[in-house]
Amino acid sequence: MAGRADSSDLAAARPSLLARIVSRLRGEAGEAMTAPAAEIDIDAAAPASGPPVPPLDPLTIRQWLWGPGFHQPGNAEYVLKLVKPFAANPAMSMLDVAAGMGGAARAISEAFGTYITGLERDPDLARRGMEMSIAAGMQRHAPVSAIDPETFELRTGAFDCILARGATYMVQDKERFMRVLILGLKQRGQLLLTDYVLDPGRAGRPELALWTSLQPYPPNPWTLQQYTDCFKSLGFDVRITEDITHDLKLQIVLGWDHLVQTVDIKALPRPHKLQIVNEAERWVKTIMALDAGVVKAYRFYALAGSARPPLSSIRKSR
Repeated sequence: MAGRADSSDLAAARPSLLARIVSRLRGEAGEAMTAPAAEIDIDAAAPASGPPVPPLDPLTIRQWLWGPGFHQPGNAEYVLKLVKPFAANPAMSMLDVAAGMGGAARAISEAFGTYITGLERDPDLARRGMEMSIAAGMQRHAPVSAIDPETFELRTGAFDCILARGATYMVQDKERFMRVLILGLKQRGQLLLTDYVLDPGRAGRPELALWTSLQPYPPNPWTLQQYTDCFKSLGFDVRITEDITHDLKLQIVLGWDHLVQTVDIKALPRPHKLQIVNEAERWVKTIMALDAGVVKAYRFYALAGSARPPLSSIRKSR
């Protein structure tokens, strides 16, 4: 993208970029890292009087960051690179088990002609995602519906591939969740899971409590050893275990760089600017937690083995 900062520069500057955006939005002094950010003035264009301005939807801000239908770090280009190991084609059946508003599912379907089912725990996100799929004429190729991740089930052997971005860290019964996924995969079916992983040696640090307070549902992140043990016990053949903390932080920074270069923040009413401040501070705290090492981001790529847990192991008592 012309005029966009180099990724390596942004990676090196990640802590100060968001801090300076927040500083500019608050009207504080300080050198801006990009020209658009330098032009931001929290008091500019603020109405002197008149009716109250409706609040700016946080999901709108997140789509300004990463694109229509995307509410977590990473745009369509990033997702397509992430799922490259799938070697997706139109004959495959796929599942996105943390679909949000379906941006990733639609991007994958458009790129590979694949039918991909989207499941999302937040009913509002699922509703909005289905509306976006219908508007794009993709209600059959990329439908989105709501589930409860603590109780949901999948048809046995239904999917060739499952994408699970940030799908497990807020799930309490993660072992059951993983059992459901392997039962839903065909033999040698592919699982790509990215998630936050806890460092138990740093669990007492204040950055963890700050990060925890930001989450929409109570988080219960596993350690790397817990993921490894669970995959092994369920018969997954784990091919990749990779620390992608750097990539996650870079996607956060790239999103904010995109926002300040494409959104005319100066023209927004003051309440909307303050909402952007709140969103920026949310991601500053996330980067603080990642930099402190209290949580890390990991990518797991695994194949489903022939041995499967029994269906009775996922049945919830009524």
